[in-house]
Parts: sequence; C-alpha cells; structure tokens
Amino acid sequence: MVISALLLLASLSVAADKASQREAANSKKATDKSETFTFKVPVDVVVVNAVVTDKQGNPVKDLKVEDFRVYEDGKPQAIHTFALESYKATQSQAGGRPAGAVPATEEDAGASHPRMISLVVDDLTTSAPQYFHYAREALQKLLVSGLGPSDLVSLMTTSGSLNQPFTSDKELLLSLVGELHKKVGRSGVPRSGCPELTDLQAQQIRNEHPDPMPLQVAIAETVICQHLENVLNAEQIGEGAVRSAAAAQFEENQFRYRGMLASVRQHIRSLRHFDARKSLILISDGFLSDYVRYELQDVIDMALRSSVIFNTLDVRGLYTTNYEASDRVVAGVDNRSFALLSRKPQMRIDDIRQQEDPLRQLSGETGGLHIGNTNDLAAGLRKIVDNQSFYYILSYATPNAKSDGRYHKIKLEVTRPGVQVTYRKGYYAPKEQLSFERRKKEDIIEALHAPGNLNEIPIQLSYNYFQMDDARYQLALMTQVNIRGMKFVEEDSRHKNLISLVVVAFDENDRYVDGLEKTIDLNLTSPSYSALLSRGFTSKIDVKVPPGRYKIRAVVREGVHTKMGSVNKTIEVP
Repeated sequence: MVISALLLLASLSVAADKASQREAANSKKATDKSETFTFKVPVDVVVVNAVVTDKQGNPVKDLKVEDFRVYEDGKPQAIHTFALESYKATQSQAGGRPAGAVPATEEDAGASHPRMISLVVDDLTTSAPQYFHYAREALQKLLVSGLGPSDLVSLMTTSGSLNQPFTSDKELLLSLVGELHKKVGRSGVPRSGCPELTDLQAQQIRNEHPDPMPLQVAIAETVICQHLENVLNAEQIGEGAVRSAAAAQFEENQFRYRGMLASVRQHIRSLRHFDARKSLILISDGFLSDYVRYELQDVIDMALRSSVIFNTLDVRGLYTTNYEASDRVVAGVDNRSFALLSRKPQMRIDDIRQQEDPLRQLSGETGGLHIGNTNDLAAGLRKIVDNQSFYYILSYATPNAKSDGRYHKIKLEVTRPGVQVTYRKGYYAPKEQLSFERRKKEDIIEALHAPGNLNEIPIQLSYNYFQMDDARYQLALMTQVNIRGMKFVEEDSRHKNLISLVVVAFDENDRYVDGLEKTIDLNLTSPSYSALLSRGFTSKIDVKVPPGRYKIRAVVREGVHTKMGSVNKTIEVP
C-alpha cells in the first residue's frame, strides 16, 4: 500500500504542473475551529510516559517537574516538556482545556475530549482459529453495552482483510464483528505435526541457543512420532527433521511479526493529527520479540508521539499446559526419552510467558492496560475501556545526532520516596535521517489512508459536474482551507509557511482516476496575511470521468508544526 501510494504521489506531481493553471480564488468565509489540546513535540526529542503509583497502587498526581530525573545511557538530561495527562474512556463531550493543564478533579479528568477507540485484531501472528471466535464474542458484548453514543470506533485486522474507519454506527460495527471469523486470515503459521515445536523452541533451535534441551526434546519426540526407534542413526535423522521444521517455523514467524508491527505502526501514525482521546486495543495471543526489538520500540515511540494509549488483550484466555506428546510414549520407550518429553509442559509455559511479554511492554510503556490469563475477555475489554489512567508526559532533547539505529537506555527517577514508576526503558535511534520532503510524503500518504478525517486544519470540499458528451462528465472539485489555526514563522516583517495540498479522485474500486498536488509557499506581508486569515484559500481541479461512483480525498499539511487536515467524500456522477 505504501509503495503504491508513493507512486501515486509521483503521478500527482506531474498532474500538479498541468493543473496549476486552473487554480481559482474564492472568498467564502470559513468557520473557526474550537480549541482542543494535542500534545506536540519536535522530531528530535524523546517522549516518555510515566505512570506513578503509591504502595497501594493509587495514582500519584501532585508531582512537579523538579521531582523527576531522567537519564539516557547513564547521563542526566534536561526535561524539555512536562505535563500530567489523563485518559478517561467513559465520557465523550465536546470542549477543551489549555495544553498541559492538570484536571481539577478525578471525575473531570479526561471528560473534555471526544474519544476514538481503535480495535485491532491480530490475524497475522494469532496461533489458533478458535481465538477469533473468542474475540468476536468479546467485541460483540463491548459494542452492545460498553460504549457511549458519541464514541468513534475503528475496526481492523493486522492483515488488512478488514479496515473499517472510525464510526459511531454500532449496527455497522456489530455486523462486521459478526463476520469477523470469515474476514480474518486463518491460515496460521505452518507448523510441523512431528515434532510439535513451540515458537520459542523453534527459535532457540534455529538460532543455536546455548541450552541444548530444546533440541534434545524435539529429537526425542521426532524419533517416537516417526517410529525411528529401531532405525540406525535415528537421532541424526531426527535432528535433520527438527532443524528443518524449526527453521521454517522461525522464518515464517519473523515475517508475520514484522508484518503485524508494521500494520499497527501505520495505523498509529495515521492517528497523529486527530484531536481526541485516542486509545488502541490490540487483541492478540502475543509474539516473541527477541528479533523484532527495533520494530517493537518503533511502535511504542510512534504511540507516544501520536498520544495513543496502547492496550493489549491476550486472546488465548487462561493458560493451559497440557501436551499430547506424552500420548506417544508407548511401551518400550527408554527412560531418557520419557524424561526429555516430560520437559514439554514447562517449555510451553516459557513460550506463553515470553509471547505475552511484548504485549505487557506495549501497554506498560504507553500508559495503557494489559489483560491476560482470563477467560472473561469481555470483562477485560470493558476494564480497558473504563480505565481511568493518569500519567506524566515528559520529553527531552535527544543527545544523539547520529541515525545509527542503536539502542539507548532510559532511566527515570522520582525523588519522592515510596512510589513506583512505570516507564519506557529505552529506544532505538532512527536508522536513517528523514528529509523534509520524505517526511512530508509519508504524512500525506498516511492521511490519504487514515481511518477518518484529520481535524487540525479545517478543510471543506465541494463539487459540481456537467455533461460533456454521452460518455463523459467534467467533475469540478473545489477545496476551501482555513488557515486560522496555523502557526506562521515571522521573519523580515513577513509571515511564512509552506502549505502542501493534495486532492485525489478514486473510482469505487479505489483505482486512481486523477489528482492534484500543489505546494504553496506563503511569504505574506501583514495586510496579505490578515486578508488570508479572513477568507482562507481555495484550489480547484477539473476531472473528466464517465458516469459512476467516486471517492474524493483531500489532504492539507502545513510545514511549521506539520499540522494536517483532510476530508473524504463519496459522490455519484451523474
């Protein structure tokens, strides 16, 4: 999807040259935008969410910036920004408060912003088809009784088989959830039936773990299930089968882990410019993070920068450790093989615990909740949705100028005795430095595929059409952008900003029809700036299309604080 979108932007660049002559002006007055709070940080700072509790587990909400000490790689860092924030998911009202303001009471906290809840079903790494039925039942109960009338909910699978943008239509959501087991990717990771390897066991064998036990257990099991007991060189034959099965399982897992994390990161990135209380619930049975640490930290970093509270639900329910390999132990099997196979239950426990660890990390480092080891998944979802979470947001300027991909340790201390602090323990530096142009393109791509309209910059879309001949219509698309919420750089008595505008027309099958990409370099005198504040600016694109149904998407981005706005509209011609 990203590659195709990059190609689209390249084609739009060509279209911009042809369409720039058609630019028109319009003095229609735009409506002002009510003030809402969005936590903004520059790209060269590190964001840390810290949950502070007393010995009874109650939130500590009266700490000041001077109560915190932050270190990176053992060196003290100056705190750049500091605020106490809260996420209360039980109310959804319009309005706002100044950035960084601390709620007066617990009841008031989090009640002043609409909430957007992303429900993400992991169908790339989930290991058993029955888990999707568990997820469906829990989600149905949540939608029926756990949400408010003004809540906005999106529903997606990590494979991309389902991607419902934010909506308050519960009937639509219930219909989609009811068909969830049909939508998800159900193929699962190909696994050998002989031997039966846990994911952790396969990883340890594939990567030559110093502990020989995982390999020895798998060889003993293979000898039995392939009936090699009386075969010469049985263990060597078994080892070859084990290593082949472990390598295939490990490589497939790594592919799926990275795909799942990339899908979640892309969704979170698309939420950066929404003004709302944003939370994400990942429904998964976990994954192993040893070889995807960079990708995992990248998701956490993106969630922190996007002000998204990450919550996780372990869909497998109560842990079970029964293992059927013991059924293969028949008369005549030697004591050594029996002793080796008896290790399988503990190996299964180790696998489950390590698969759950990254779920705990995702929630713990962003201020969310993790629900695991319970069969009442609906209650777990309700607990997440009803959670009242208080957390401190700190940021500091990164001392690392290099984009080398190295891991940097974070240590956060609170000077008040007797409190417990949960926070992210480190981050990976970027592997490369993004240019302004590439960052702009990535922002626009995400906005084109965002699960809703971005609302930082008000933008309106209108259209008209007329018939040219029997087979074609001319479709006129007009955008109106309000600049009142934008920040401008004031330099040499001028007001400066760089505005990017993209308008794209797709057919009902999401095939590109036509579009315009335009860069507007504003370098305004004070009178011109005042005039533009009152009327905004307009852009027009004419598209020649046959009769049909079309999806129109418009995105605007400013270059000072990278605020964005977007609008989507479906139209019928004629």
